[in-house]
Amino acid sequence: GNSSELLIRRSGRRESIQVGSVLQQIRDALITAPPNNARALLRFQSSSGEDLNFYVQTNPHAEAAIYYFPCQMQGGDYLIGWGLANGGSRGCENGMQVMRGRTGTQASTQAEPMYFAQGSGTAAGKQGGPVRQIFYCGASGSDGVGFATSASSDPCATALQQCEDGDCAVTNTGFWWSSEPEMRATLACADGTEQTVSGTGETLGAEIEALGNPGQSCGLQVYRGQDLFIIPASDGTVQAEGDDEILIQTRDTTRGLQVEVIKGAVNVRSGAATTPVLVRQGERYSYSGSTVTPFDRTASLASVDMEVLCTFTAGGLQLSACEEAGLAADGPVAFCNREQASGGQEGDRRTVQMSANSGEIEIDYEMYGVPDRLQIFYEGKALLDTDFVSGSETVRVPFSGDSARVDVVVTGNIEQSSTEWEYTLRCPR
Repeated sequence: GNSSELLIRRSGRRESIQVGSVLQQIRDALITAPPNNARALLRFQSSSGEDLNFYVQTNPHAEAAIYYFPCQMQGGDYLIGWGLANGGSRGCENGMQVMRGRTGTQASTQAEPMYFAQGSGTAAGKQGGPVRQIFYCGASGSDGVGFATSASSDPCATALQQCEDGDCAVTNTGFWWSSEPEMRATLACADGTEQTVSGTGETLGAEIEALGNPGQSCGLQVYRGQDLFIIPASDGTVQAEGDDEILIQTRDTTRGLQVEVIKGAVNVRSGAATTPVLVRQGERYSYSGSTVTPFDRTASLASVDMEVLCTFTAGGLQLSACEEAGLAADGPVAFCNREQASGGQEGDRRTVQMSANSGEIEIDYEMYGVPDRLQIFYEGKALLDTDFVSGSETVRVPFSGDSARVDVVVTGNIEQSSTEWEYTLRCPR
């Protein structure tokens, strides 16, 4: 889509996004801005470059959305996938926290610029007082845990120091707003025990730090208002569904957050539910009423969101969902808004992934002095045929259907070996 709708924020500063951009520090964020029709795929790696079998794709949404590195996001719609753990590490293994956007709680309605680097700023809340972001971090090892909060520095250094365990590692990070009226935090330990504390945005940090060290491996989760924690199910549970991967779609609706399980299974926890809810393939969890109901899984597999995901992952990430949906690309697929092709007498044929399945396609072509021919096909029908022409032109053609892929064919002039051509296909608008 339009890359101007995607930005990266590091240390409070915004930067333009490029293919290959990296998020690697707590508080790094990917921002999707209205009209929010662009899409981005995030892949996760360890510090040594090992693939962590986890990915997140942003999808179009009417309002701005923010993805906070590593395991927290606010607003928007996403596709999230985990592979089997196979005894190893996965990205966001302890859960992905999904926060409501501007239609959610008071804290969630704060505008995006309320995010302050290093806790260096304040802003007036609804009651006229300062509103701050409070960051939290949990660390765990085989013999203990550490957790810390801070509004002015990275809390993970303190959490790791508290852990005092040779194999200690960060397990959870995130933030809340000081204006939160009611919150809950749960410390779930390896022996199955849990400790729960509650408080406001101003008091919860002290309640968490007072939990102490249980002397075993534990994970900390903080629940705000109408937000959800999505935790990948065990390998055995996923395989019992006949799957070898987990794929879910989250939606931020006016009635609250929803989680749809396309493949595998996940556990969903919310601020309203004290125990996790297992949601299996073909089921939808809705925060409103904490209900689990069936949804149209077949339609989700055939959606444009899935089609784009399968194009993003072609050649680098094998997803059985793409094979099941028949969306695995037969060959290379280009993306709209990038230079698609240039060449000469040999011509070219390629599939181009669009960002939507309806709208107006814009194509800029340059055939120079020797005539060449350009054709666009969509769902078996010709959208455009220039015949053999020379010179440059911008052409706009409407389209609408089920797929978001088009085929572009350039036929080079076989009578003139010096012929040259190039074109760029713009994303629909």
